[in-house]
Parts: sequence; C-alpha cells; structure tokens
Amino acid sequence: MESIFSYICEHSHHAPWILFSLLLLSGLCIPISEDVVILGAGALASTCIPDHTLRMYLWILVGCYLSAWEAYWIGRLLGPKLYRFKLFGHILSPKRLMLLRHYYAKFGIFTFIVGRFCPGGVRNALFMSSGLTKMPFPLFVMRDGLAAFISTSVYFFLGFKFGENLDAILYYLNRYTEIFIACMVLIGAIIGIYFWKKHRQSENND
Repeated sequence: MESIFSYICEHSHHAPWILFSLLLLSGLCIPISEDVVILGAGALASTCIPDHTLRMYLWILVGCYLSAWEAYWIGRLLGPKLYRFKLFGHILSPKRLMLLRHYYAKFGIFTFIVGRFCPGGVRNALFMSSGLTKMPFPLFVMRDGLAAFISTSVYFFLGFKFGENLDAILYYLNRYTEIFIACMVLIGAIIGIYFWKKHRQSENND
C-alpha cells in the first residue's frame, strides 16, 4: 500500500478518483483494506493536497457508501449460491450469517455502526448478509448511511490529524484487528455452544 500512496502523492490531481476506485474494488471482496484507504486519504489530504481536503473526503465518503451497496447486491442477487464461491465463502458462512441475524434483531442500526469499524471481511459479511436475508434496500441505505458517515469521518480525521505518523496508526490498526477477530471467534464459539446445548435439551425433552 505504501507504493500505491507514493504513486498517488506524485499524481495528486488524480488522487480522489484513484482512492474511490480502490474502495469500489473492496466492495467486491477484493482484498483491499477500506480502513487503510481512508486513513491514507486523510494523510494525503494533510500532506500532499491540503487545498482539496473537502473534495477528497467527499469522494471517500461516497466510495465507502457505494462499496457497501455492491456487497449488498452481491448477497441479494446470488443468495445461497454465495457459499459455492471461495471468494465469498471465507467471508460469509452459515454460522456467521446466524450470528449477524441475531445482531440485526437485537441491535438494529447499531449493528451497522459497530460493523463499519470491523475488519473488512466482517464488514462485507454484514453487507452481503443484509442482501442475503432480503433486508429492504431503502432500510439498508438508511442504516448504513449513518454508519458510513461516522466511520469515514473518524478514520479520515485520524489520517488527516496524524498523517506524518501513518505507519504508527497502521500498526495499531493491525493490532486492533487481531484483537477484534479473536473476540469475534470467542463470541461465535459461545453462541454456538449455547445453541448446541439448547438443541440437545430440546431433543432430550422430546
């Protein structure tokens, strides 16, 4: 990613749409970190193109928003066929879908707000599962709109404020990702054990 950002800095007049394109690719489950792109955009805005900060931010915000639409419609149009594709299968599994459905029912829009700060695989799983479960698209747009605005603003501000220390930010972001994944695995295991025990109890009662 450093080489990409160096290239973008050298061609700063093309920076907004280059980063916009990277965000659209991430919505198609191409392994591009949305968080890194947004942080990098903020850093570039503060160091390379300070005169176009607002323009950069708006391109990034729209890119994040539309990338979620891509993932939603992948889930909506392909449905259960998603599990057959390796590209999507490692992101969205039946167990993860069950977990996300539980979060939708219990936390509503807060699922999207928290999900926007999750690593890319979890984030795209959230969007694809929304389509897979046929959540009404206007409802999805409304919920994710607020979440996208909050997360994009936070990451962009961090990149802009600490642009000269971008390497340190990325280091802590990677550590946060590792901790988050470990917590998600633990939560998933606890929920799985809970439903397994509940299923066993119902079988014994029968």
